[in-house]
Amino acid sequence: MKIFLLTLVLSVFCGIPTFAFDSFAATQSADWQQEDDLFGAFRANAPHFWNWLKNQNSPMLRASGVVVGDPHILNFGDVQLSTQGRVFALIDIDDGGPHAPFAGDLIRYAAGNQISPFQISLNSLFDAYVLGLKGLQVSEPEILREALSHSDADYLNRQSKYLNNMTDHDRFSAKAKVTSISQSPAAVQNLFRQARGYFEASMPGYEILDTGYKTKNSGGSSGLPRFWYLIQKNQTRYIIEFKLEKDAATSFYSDQGDAVSRFPYVAQIYRPAETVYGPYKIIATPVGQFLMRARLKPYLDFENEAGSKYGREMSLYIANRLGLWHGQQEQSDDLLQGLRYPEFETLVNSYINLMKKENN
Repeated sequence: MKIFLLTLVLSVFCGIPTFAFDSFAATQSADWQQEDDLFGAFRANAPHFWNWLKNQNSPMLRASGVVVGDPHILNFGDVQLSTQGRVFALIDIDDGGPHAPFAGDLIRYAAGNQISPFQISLNSLFDAYVLGLKGLQVSEPEILREALSHSDADYLNRQSKYLNNMTDHDRFSAKAKVTSISQSPAAVQNLFRQARGYFEASMPGYEILDTGYKTKNSGGSSGLPRFWYLIQKNQTRYIIEFKLEKDAATSFYSDQGDAVSRFPYVAQIYRPAETVYGPYKIIATPVGQFLMRARLKPYLDFENEAGSKYGREMSLYIANRLGLWHGQQEQSDDLLQGLRYPEFETLVNSYINLMKKENN
């Protein structure tokens, strides 16, 4: 399969207003979103966490920089490069920003881990994170080594199988679970009409075979429109998604800017420095800013609790990597000096108790 070479350059169309369409809120709410299970509720409530953190008085929160915003095991994975191999990196950068406390990332990550199927002791998570802050990396878990060891040919074959599963001839299949644009709500159709010219200008030379609409019913992106394109050039096909962006969850702590302005900061720290396989950039339209990305099938997938053993190993590894990422930044020394385990433990448990109360 020919590799779709698009660089991670976040494009802004000059002179285009970037307000969100009236029917879809560009601003998130800090109100608690009820979910059936507590880990699902945690994933849906990153704004709630940062709003809560803003009211906490702790010296640990003084050191700040570029943060993930919503670190948990499902937001990291193997990312294929356009040239050779793949690396472990952040998948979802929606809630990150350049002006928030590092300790907020750590506290949120640890709180999520404690109510996930992959629970690790707080002591272990804290120690792994501190090692990372000091520039010390723990060993890669077996499941990560295996995921990164596959050849490029293996990866491309995996994507081909995924694409075949999601399509039926020149259309999306039922397994893609997309709704025809013509069958979507009127507000969605109106949004698409106003944005589609900007979407399609970002895919020059590609034949558009099919389009569709979908949305998630839970999680941090619940309710936000996602437009899918099935495109082809020279017998090579891709599924491209355009996801409407909203304010970062970290904006409830301090201003982070819009998607166009904040994404480069987050990507520079947490995404691969090399060009990745498929597009990953912001498209600005008159009716909102959209993340353009290829829909791919990574090797790491922890949605299924059956992988709890590997999930626990990866949870500890991610804590360490979070420390390494934070440790690259200017105020990392101040953070290292200010971290205190008892205070960390208190803040994590306080937020867990609040989540349990809110989700009852």
